[in-house]
Amino acid sequence: MTNIASQAAILGHNVKVLADGSKYFSSKFDNNQKFEIHRFDQLKFLRKRIKSNFANNLFKDNNFDKVFFDSWKSLESFDKNIPIKKICLIHGNEILNLKKVDRILSSLKKADGIIFNSLYTQKLFFKNLKKLHNKKYKIIYPAFIKSIETPNSKKKYDLCTVARLEYRKGHHLVLESLSLLKNNHKLILKYAILGNGPELSRLKDLVMKFNLMKQVSFIDENIKSSRIYNESKIHIMPTITTPDSVEGFGISNIEAAAFGLPCIVSDSGGTPESINKNGKIVKENNIKDLTMSVIDVLNNLDKLSQKSHQMAKKFENTKKIKEYLNSF
Repeated sequence: MTNIASQAAILGHNVKVLADGSKYFSSKFDNNQKFEIHRFDQLKFLRKRIKSNFANNLFKDNNFDKVFFDSWKSLESFDKNIPIKKICLIHGNEILNLKKVDRILSSLKKADGIIFNSLYTQKLFFKNLKKLHNKKYKIIYPAFIKSIETPNSKKKYDLCTVARLEYRKGHHLVLESLSLLKNNHKLILKYAILGNGPELSRLKDLVMKFNLMKQVSFIDENIKSSRIYNESKIHIMPTITTPDSVEGFGISNIEAAAFGLPCIVSDSGGTPESINKNGKIVKENNIKDLTMSVIDVLNNLDKLSQKSHQMAKKFENTKKIKEYLNSF
């Protein structure tokens, strides 16, 4: 959503953003943008109503062409009678809760079009919400690349994962694979983990269990991801699908590719769609497959790095924003 707003503003469009407050909120950040941001910090129950009323009044009084909603929840309280093109993004996790099917259906009936972040998410959506099979939709992969970077010849890390520290991201599988690589293949690899989340303590325990203290670095979340990509050889994210969580796409794989990093991913969810011959797709939750793929990619780094750059070029800012703005 940030990229849609900023890139549309760069093209000269009048853009307004309605956003919740955040612990990362910075008035300096907001003031430096080329678009107007309205933040809502009220309690959740009140915030939804206040934001919806503000939005409905805003669109009645101004001549907007389109409004993008980040999920069906944002669209739920929107006045369907306001004559403006309504486009809702679908990411994956928000449509897994079948107890909310009636609410989701009611909300998305207001949309003029739906944008899915992957083919996988589109298929999952119509499997769970058959009544909306006639709804207009497009699939747009949600990654915006500012520039294609020349790989740094000096690499500090062999592997890196840039992602929130959640079970479904598969960090724990990488740690187990590092142990196998060390004990069975005599490969001592360095691994950088950038992110924060509920898995942090468990991952640190696994590092101790597998005796990987000299190999694994937990990077402060305030460090820019670009720095870690620039210092790494391979981006690895062997995602796992759980009953209440799925990886809809895998933006960090595209961002890594822009730095020439080959990517190793699993066949879970929409993750395989985030690479294209510039890495390896392994079987979900398969340590042996993951381990052998790391060896294979290390042996073919230069060739796969070139393919990563080719992949990333399809996601350059100027191309990607047109996909969204010209949709429907």
